[in-house]
Parts: sequence; C-alpha cells; structure tokens
Amino acid sequence: MLRRIEQILKDQKEISGYKICEDRIESSELFFVKKNVDMDRAKNVVHYKVTVYVDYEENGSKFKGSATTNVDPTMDDNEIRNVIGEAAFASKFVKNPYYPITKAVASYKAMPESKYSKESMSYWMNEITKAVYKNDVYEKGGINSCEIFLNKISTHIINSEGVDAKSVRYEGMVEFIVTWKEEGDEIELYRCLNFSDFDPEVLSGEVKTMIQIAREKAIAKNTPALMNSPVIFTREAVKDIFGFYYSKSKAESIYNKYSTWEIGEQIQGENIKGDLITMSLDPFLHNSTAAASFDEDGFPLEPVNIIEQGILKKYMANTRYAHYLEVDTTGTILNMVVNGGSKTLEELKQEPHIEAAAFSDFTVDNLSGDFCGEIRLAWYFDGEKTVPITGGSISGNINELQHELYLSKERMKDNTYEGPKALKFMNVTIAGVE
Repeated sequence: MLRRIEQILKDQKEISGYKICEDRIESSELFFVKKNVDMDRAKNVVHYKVTVYVDYEENGSKFKGSATTNVDPTMDDNEIRNVIGEAAFASKFVKNPYYPITKAVASYKAMPESKYSKESMSYWMNEITKAVYKNDVYEKGGINSCEIFLNKISTHIINSEGVDAKSVRYEGMVEFIVTWKEEGDEIELYRCLNFSDFDPEVLSGEVKTMIQIAREKAIAKNTPALMNSPVIFTREAVKDIFGFYYSKSKAESIYNKYSTWEIGEQIQGENIKGDLITMSLDPFLHNSTAAASFDEDGFPLEPVNIIEQGILKKYMANTRYAHYLEVDTTGTILNMVVNGGSKTLEELKQEPHIEAAAFSDFTVDNLSGDFCGEIRLAWYFDGEKTVPITGGSISGNINELQHELYLSKERMKDNTYEGPKALKFMNVTIAGVE
C-alpha cells in the first residue's frame, strides 16, 4: 500500500515533494473495575499519513506550501488520487517561507530492544496486571478502576528525497483511580503512567505511592493562609516546570516569537542564588514512549546539550526551523534529561515550607511562565512539625522565581523526563482556606 501511494504521488506533476508515514499498530487493552476484568479487547490497524509540498514564488520570494491528509487502506487508486489532489490544492494557500525537506542518510542508530519484543502481547498484559495490583492490599482503599494499554507500533517513513526509515517501538499506558475512606468522604485520585519497557517495580511502586497519598489526603487539614512560602514541587509538577525550559529552547518558539532566548544567554537572569539548570535532550532515553532513532521527518537523532549551567547553548531545531534560523539541525527530540542539584531532599526541607505531592490540576503556561495548581495533598512544615494539608492553591511565575531555585540530588524518571526528584522555589504565592 505504501508503495502504491508513493507511485501515485510521483505521478502528481503539481507537487514538489512528499512524505508518507505508515504506522502499523497492534494493540491489547484491558479494563478493570476494582480487581475484576470488565472488558478485554485487541486491535490491529494501519494508518497512512501523507504530506504533500508545493514550492512556488511570489514577487521574487520562494515559498513552500504543505498539507497533510490521511489515506485509508481500503481506498482504491482513484480515491487516493482525489485526497492527494485536494491536499495539493490546499497546500497552495499555505505561505511558509521556503525550506528544504529532510534528505536521506546512510543509516540510523539502532534503538535498544524492549523486553516486550521477547514475548506475546497477552503474556505482557498479564505481567503488567500483576505488577499494577501487587500493592493493592489495603482494607480502606485501593484501585477503584484501571485501564491497561500496550501497543506495538511499526513505523515506516519515506519521502521524495530518499528518506526510508523504519522502527518498531512499544507504548504502554496504565490509567487508574485509587480511593481511600476514613471517617469522612471517600478520597479519589487519578494517575496515568506511560512507559515503553517492562519495569514491574516502577508500576507497583507508583500504585503504592498513590494509595498512600490518598490515605494522607483523607486525614489532611485545610491549607493555612500563608500568603507566601517556599514550595517544594515533586512528581509530575517537576516535569511540567522543566517543560517551560524545553519549550523556550525550541527553534520553532524563537522563530514564532514565543521565546526571546538567545544562544549564550544566562536564562535564569542575574544574581542567581540557587542551582543553575543543565538540560540535555536524549532520543534514546530508557523506558520513554518518545524514544526514537529518527524524528517525524525521518531526520537521524543524537543526544544534544541544550542548557549548560544556566546558559542556553543550542536550540532544538527540526529541518524547517533550523533552515529559517540558520542553526544546526538537531531533529525533534521529546526527552528531557536534567542534572541534579546541590542539596538532598532532607536539606531542602530544613526551613518552613510546603511540599506539594498532588494537584487537582497543575498548569504551566510555557509562553508567560505562569503556573498554578489546586492542592489535593501537600505537607506543611512550620519549623517544628509536619502535617498533611489540602485545599487552596499555589501560583507563581517561573521568570520571577528562577533566580533562586534549588534542585534535589535525588533523581526520578517519568516517561519523557529524567532529572531531579524535587524542585524548590522561594516566595511562591499560597491561597489558603483558613
């Protein structure tokens, strides 16, 4: 089918180039209510995504239009020609400055083999289930519902410049809700885990942690009215905060004026009191669903240093935006690796603070740097004792607080992120409920 589509594209005289992405997905899915299987299903599908490019000139300036369409495997040749023709027509209304499309390379670096390739999908679904429910052993709470997904994805990308890239990867996901009930209302918390390799300790450990967080929330007091306080962010919030630095370092953000960062700039400002950020991007990060040998254009990927000791060293740039900014092409890499900091978790906790464990929703605006979140569970240390708290909210701005941030020496791994387990900002705004 892929070669049929390619031949039809080659026959289209009005287009200047093309890209075809074929994804073959073998999927297994399990749905649980408590510990009982509610639904078991599997699927095997193929998706074809075709991008056509049209180069043209206006008033002496060169432009490249593009449009993407889906081709269904059931389509005949005439139907394929029609959807491609519609995409080619639409691309003529897209007025992007000219850029080259990715060219062929001799080879791609091989990805480490996933454990999931060693046995059948049904075998691994059983193993994942056992790991997820290993620590669901409490009387007052546990997993209320759970959904487990495992996909084997075979990707094949070709384009008009000779790119011919193939890969096989696995994407696992576990979504679950834990509940806990003491004397009052039942507590309910949601968690989603994403992974590409089998690590039973990670799965069972995260379920245990979420159950413990639900138990703590059930006895938590209202968040006091503190106005401002040092806050130690943990878990997913740390990854979300570093997502701000990732976004600001993209060539696309620079070109579109979403970021004003310049190579060689000290991005954390002047008079820095805390830790300096060092971030790299690793396309081969273990157990990440975004690990890849090549990006969405078929460009070969290698690890790259983006920020060193608070100084921006390089933009992450795909073929298009690297051409626009006249910088090196890194390809699109989705995995962040951040160096640890100068203090242990215990050292970060020495002074009065709030340690945030779970939010109803934690949001970071990657354009402005604003962040906010409603507290589901945190621990408040007043200098003498530590108590669990809930309610109220946390807010601040990364640009205003980053001159004094502290990173833990301890590290964690969360799908596309590997780095400090905790991040501490000073003078974060707290809206309490007392």
